[in-house]
Amino acid sequence: MKFAIDTLGGDNAPQAVFDGAALALKDQPDLNLVMVGKKAEIEKFIADNKIDPARIEIIEADEAVLNTDHPATFLKEKPNCSLAKGFDALRTREDIDAYISAGPTGAILTGAIFRIGRIQGISRPALMATIPTRTGKLCRIMDVGANMDCKPEYLVQFAHMASTFLSVIGVENPRIGLLNVGAEEGKGNEQAKEVYNLLKVEPGLNFVGNVEADHVVNGEADAIIADGFSGNVFIKSLEGGCYYVSDLFKKAVSGNFIAKIGALFQLKGLKAAKVPFDYAKKACAPLLGVKRVVVKVHGKGDSVAFRETMRDTRKLVEGKLIEKIQESVAQK
Repeated sequence: MKFAIDTLGGDNAPQAVFDGAALALKDQPDLNLVMVGKKAEIEKFIADNKIDPARIEIIEADEAVLNTDHPATFLKEKPNCSLAKGFDALRTREDIDAYISAGPTGAILTGAIFRIGRIQGISRPALMATIPTRTGKLCRIMDVGANMDCKPEYLVQFAHMASTFLSVIGVENPRIGLLNVGAEEGKGNEQAKEVYNLLKVEPGLNFVGNVEADHVVNGEADAIIADGFSGNVFIKSLEGGCYYVSDLFKKAVSGNFIAKIGALFQLKGLKAAKVPFDYAKKACAPLLGVKRVVVKVHGKGDSVAFRETMRDTRKLVEGKLIEKIQESVAQK
């Protein structure tokens, strides 16, 4: 198994990438990495962690793609950046099984489309995110920002790709819901109504209907389908709300001595409550619809996020995700 990994992408690069890679190499004895970034830094990482140099290949790149770079032009303006060189390697080499980066979402989408290309029959690749639910199971949201404006048929394709992804990771007969302002049929804007009508008759999908935003965490569906604008607003609103509540709680328990003592007795329970949110943040975020496995790590991802992503990415490769999406599209 061999992954290319962008060591310069993300807020915590390169240290989080290196630390996560060290953990992944220990967990997966047959894993090899093609690390794209600054040669001196990568060589120091290999030496400091006493890693067999045969397991690491270096592709030198001294420049990173920043959030301030325009995603539509970065390939022309920064052709030798780490993200571009990683995509070039993935495109030209069959021995590389997947590419992982925590770089800007728009740049990853652009690079994947222009360097790797879409699966035949897929109009728009889409990015998937993960959230925990009250049932203890995880729910996937797709799209969460790759496509701001979508035709109804794009969302039908998102539904098929999400269903295929869930099947590959072991979810039986995945339940597919449509993000909407109400649960009843006929709710929403014209696009939502048209997508609903398409999904309810689409063969090969277990469509469970509309799901309101505040019901997503109830676990009513295994995947929620949305255009990139709505999905991105939803996921960021949820994330911001969680951080806000967390900050309020921290402020409350640190207000006085008695509150601090009380919090100590609740420490075990508080840590347990935090687990599903931590896992969801570190879960694999694949870009579905392109010809090779491309996975995005959260921009603020730490070493554990990179390790978990490499573990999940392995499942996608071994489960033949790309081939199964191609089969799903061919059957339509």
